[in-house]
Amino acid sequence: MAHFDWALMKQPESQTMQDLAETLKVSPFLARLLWQRGITDPDQWAAFTNPSASSLHDPMLLHDMDKAVARIQQAVTDQEKITIYGDYDVDGLTSTSIMKEALESIGAEPEVFIPDRFADGYGPNADVYKYLHANGTQLLITVDNGVGGKAVIDPAMEAGMDVVVTDHHELPDELPNAVAVVHPRYPGSDYPFGDLSGAGVAFKVATALLDGPPMDALDLAALGAICDLVSLTDENRTLVQLGLAQIRSGARVGLGALLEAAGIDPQTVDEQTVGFVIGPRLNAIGRLGDATPGVTLLTTFDDEEAARLAKNVDARNTERQGLVKKISAEAMQMAETPENQAAKTLVLAKSGWHEGVLGIVASHVVQNTGKPTLVLNISADGTSAKGSGRSVEGYHLFKSLQPATESMTHFGGHAMAVGLTVPTENLDVIHQAMETAAAITLKDAGAPKLDVVARLEANELTLDNYQAMRQLAPFGQGNPEPVFSIRPQALTGIRQIGKTKDHLKFTADGIDVIAFGLGDQAQALSDAAQVKLAVTLDQNTWQNRTSLQLRLQDWQLKAPDVIDLRLPQPSAEQFRGAFTYVFFDRMAYRQMTGRFQFGGPTILAKDVTAPIKNVVLVDLPHTQEELKTLMQQVKLPVRVVFAQDPANLVAIPSRAEFGRVLVFLRQHPHFDKHHLPALAQMVHVTTQQAIFAVQVFFELQFVRIEGALISVSDHPEKKPLESATAYQQRVAFLTLAKHLQQDPANVIQQRVMTTKR
Repeated sequence: MAHFDWALMKQPESQTMQDLAETLKVSPFLARLLWQRGITDPDQWAAFTNPSASSLHDPMLLHDMDKAVARIQQAVTDQEKITIYGDYDVDGLTSTSIMKEALESIGAEPEVFIPDRFADGYGPNADVYKYLHANGTQLLITVDNGVGGKAVIDPAMEAGMDVVVTDHHELPDELPNAVAVVHPRYPGSDYPFGDLSGAGVAFKVATALLDGPPMDALDLAALGAICDLVSLTDENRTLVQLGLAQIRSGARVGLGALLEAAGIDPQTVDEQTVGFVIGPRLNAIGRLGDATPGVTLLTTFDDEEAARLAKNVDARNTERQGLVKKISAEAMQMAETPENQAAKTLVLAKSGWHEGVLGIVASHVVQNTGKPTLVLNISADGTSAKGSGRSVEGYHLFKSLQPATESMTHFGGHAMAVGLTVPTENLDVIHQAMETAAAITLKDAGAPKLDVVARLEANELTLDNYQAMRQLAPFGQGNPEPVFSIRPQALTGIRQIGKTKDHLKFTADGIDVIAFGLGDQAQALSDAAQVKLAVTLDQNTWQNRTSLQLRLQDWQLKAPDVIDLRLPQPSAEQFRGAFTYVFFDRMAYRQMTGRFQFGGPTILAKDVTAPIKNVVLVDLPHTQEELKTLMQQVKLPVRVVFAQDPANLVAIPSRAEFGRVLVFLRQHPHFDKHHLPALAQMVHVTTQQAIFAVQVFFELQFVRIEGALISVSDHPEKKPLESATAYQQRVAFLTLAKHLQQDPANVIQQRVMTTKR
C-alpha cells in the first residue's frame, strides 16, 4: 500500500563517505547526501552554501536584452507612457513588482495592468491591448507572459504600440514580432541557464537597466522562483538563498504584513513557508478576483495600507480553501467512475465550478490518482469549458494536447501544467489526444518513482542531522529535499488532527510524525502488521522546546490477515465501516441488525456461496467446522468482532444443577416446556441452563417430550451426561468461544488462519 515506487539511491562506500566528511569538514551523515548530489570539492561546497550575487550570469547574454534595454531607456528619456502587463499568479505579481520598482528607479512612472483571470484570461488579450493603446500606452512591457501572443502582439506593433516581451514559458513555433523577446531559452541564444522564472527574467532586465543586480528585489525573485516550481539550481538557487535571507530580515513592508496576518515569524521563513503560506495567499487574490492589489501589497511603503491589504489577502485565501475542498471532493467522485478508472488520463468537467481554483483541484486529483488531469468549468450556457491541467513526471501535458490545438479556443502552458478553453463538444477530442499520448509515454509507467536517499536507523534521527541537512536547502525542483526510509518498531498515539480531521499525527519510536491529507487512513495504520515510512526531516518548537519531527511522504503498510476489532461489549463504532458483515446465528443477526446501523451489507454465513472480501465476522460460529467452511470463501484480510449475548455463554450446569432440574420434572409430571423460565428460577439455574439440561435429558432418554409436555421416563437407562452429543457440542462451543473472545490478537491471528489451510 504505497503511492510511489521507492528507489533507494546509490550509496557511497563507507570509506568514501568518511574521506569526504573529512575533506569537506562535515558529518558522515551530510557527506553521504553531498556525494549523491555530486558535491565532492571544497570550492563546490563553499559556492553551494555561501551564494553571492557576483555568481549571477551576465544579463546581456539573454536574447534581445540590448534591444529591450535601449527601448526602455528611450521611453524613460522621452517620458513615454509605459505599461507593465503582468499575470495574476505569484510569479506574475512578483515579475510586475520587480519591473515596476526598476523602472521607477530610473525615473519612469509606469502603469501596471494585471489581467483578470475571468474577463481577460492569461497572456496578451487583443481587447485589452487596444484599450491600453487607446489610453496612451506607447511602450508595453510584458512580464511572465507574451511569448505565445503573436496573434495579439503583431497587430499591436503594427498599430503603433511598441511591445517588449519578457517571458519564460514554453516557446511556440512562431514568436511575436516584438521590439524584443527576452527569454532564457530563445532558440540559438547563448544564455547559460534556461530555467529562470518570470520573476527571474524580470530581475535580469532590472539588472541590465540598473547596471547591477537590484538587491532589494531579491525577495521578489525568490518568491517567483519557488512558487513557479522552476529548478532551484544554478542562479535560481542563488536568487532564492539571497531572497529568503532578505525576507527573514523583514525589509519589505508588504511581506512583513502578510506574514503577520498568517501568524508566521519572519525569521523562520524558508522555502516551505513561501510554498505553503505566502504563495497560496498571493495566488488566492487572482484566483477569486482582481490580483492588482497583490502588486500594491508587494510594493507599498505604507504600513497601514500593507496591514489592510494583507488582512484582505488572508481572508481571500480562507475562501479559496473552502472552494478547493468542495470541488476536489466532487472531482474525485467523477475520477472514480468505472470509465475514468479505466482511463490513463482524466478530463473532468462540470458546471458551477469556480475557475480560479481548478489548477489546485487538478493537482489534488493527480496526487490521488497518479493520472494527468484536466479540470474544467462548463459555462452557464453549456457551450464551452475553461480550466487547468496538471501532469505527472514523464508526461508532457502541453505536447500531449498540441495535436488538438485546433479544437481549443485558448491554450497555453508547459510540461506539467496547462490552461485552456475548449468548446464542450470537443472535450472528447481533447481527452482522446491525452489518451493517445499516454498510450506511448505512460505505456509501461507504474507508480511514480520516489528517490530514497538512505535507510535510517533510530540513532540517526536527530536534530543535529536535521540541521546538517538544512545546509542543502532551499529545496525544490532540481534540488529535492532528501527522503529517508525508516522501519519503526512501535507506532503510538495515532490520531486525526486539523479542523476537519484531514491529517494524521502519530509517534514512531518516540518521534512525532505528521501525515498530511491521510486523516481517513488512521484505521489502516493502526491495523498494519508491518510499517515502513518514507519521511523528510523537520523540526517542531513547542513551549520553547525544539524537537525533531518527521513529515510523511509515503508509507508501505502490510495489513495483518486478521484485524482484531473485538471489544468487551458490541459498539456502533465496530460496524460503521464499508464492509460486508457476516453472521453465524440467525437470532444474533436479527437482534444486532435491529440494534445497530451497519455501514455495509449483512449476510448469514450459510448464504455465502462465493468468494467475498472486506468481511467482518460479527458473532461467534457454532463450531470450528462452521468457521472453517466460511473462511474458505473469505478473502483476506478479515476483521473479527466475535460478539455474543453473554446469556448464551453461561457455563454448563453442574451435576448437582442437572439433578435439581430432573427432580423438579419428576415432581411435576407433564410439565409445560413454555414454563421452563419458572423452573429455572425455582431450582436456581439460568433459563438457558434449564433448556440445555432438558435437551441433554431428552437425548439420553431421561425424559419424554410429547407436544409441549415434558415427563420423566420410567426406569431410564443410566448414561453419563457427557455422552450426549448436545453436551459435547456445548463444551466445544464454550471452549471455542473462550478462545475467540479472550485469546490475544496474535493467537487469534493464528487460530483464524488455520481455518484457511
